[in-house]
Amino acid sequence: MEFLKSDEEIERLELYKFFAGLFMQEPSDEIIMQAKEMFQLEFDDTFHEIRSDYSHLFKIPDGHLIPCESLYNYPIGDKQRLWGISAEEVQSFYNSVGLMMDEETDLMPDHISLEFLFMSYLIDNGLAELQKKFLKQHIGKWVPSYCDLLKEHAETGFYKGIAEVLKEFILFEVEEFESGESH
Repeated sequence: MEFLKSDEEIERLELYKFFAGLFMQEPSDEIIMQAKEMFQLEFDDTFHEIRSDYSHLFKIPDGHLIPCESLYNYPIGDKQRLWGISAEEVQSFYNSVGLMMDEETDLMPDHISLEFLFMSYLIDNGLAELQKKFLKQHIGKWVPSYCDLLKEHAETGFYKGIAEVLKEFILFEVEEFESGESH
């Protein structure tokens, strides 16, 4: 049985998927232009500069801001590392709804792209309580401050703009769930 989604849920689902794509691979010219129009971004970077900034920021293992939760959200006493406790907790969320990591993927479970794709899956399947829990325990805990770091370290107006829009989106999501608004 397919879950009937409101226009708002479809928009949220599409936004999570779009943001996931921006962090998963270097953006194509089309994706850059789509983001520029969608979010009304103002920048004068070339496509080459944007893709170069992507590599500089996100490419594993040399990127300056690898977008994995374990590097930004870890318990006191633990250390900043890939495959930290957050990665294990996120993997448990995936397993709780029967999702298994594809052996082909080279992304860690707590990579921002996989976390966003998981949120789109939860929205697509009408799992509001899990959305709220995952947002509170994971995405909402690290993505806004990660966006601040991204704005600080990005060399292009494109990624500075994406960081701003993404932070606003996630903070809005957290606020909506905390205020008890139905999503």
